[in-house]
Amino acid sequence: PGSVSLPAYRITPAGFEWGKQQAADGIVSHHQASQLTGFLSSFYERAPLLLSKRFLGFFMVPDGRVWNYAFMGVKHSPTMRYNVVLDNPRPFYDAVHRPTHFNSFVELDAQRAAG
Repeated sequence: PGSVSLPAYRITPAGFEWGKQQAADGIVSHHQASQLTGFLSSFYERAPLLLSKRFLGFFMVPDGRVWNYAFMGVKHSPTMRYNVVLDNPRPFYDAVHRPTHFNSFVELDAQRAAG
């Protein structure tokens, strides 16, 4: 009672090794799936997944708490380095993810006050 069971999958050691080889060959993006050769269904296996109020999990978020770079343009880089901390992630539209939006509001208020 109070829980839901869902199907889930986990990678097998053979699947991990195959993935490592794909990365070493330079095929690392999920957008390049058509180029993947040698993939077998034995590279993963079914695993239980239980969602319940009894078991609490955790999230690892960047130490600056900003994880959504969708509103920040070129601030995200695939090679950027960051530390992680255990915390709940901020909501998608949180102000920390949209600093330029709020700067625009401040500038608009300043223009109205000046003029």
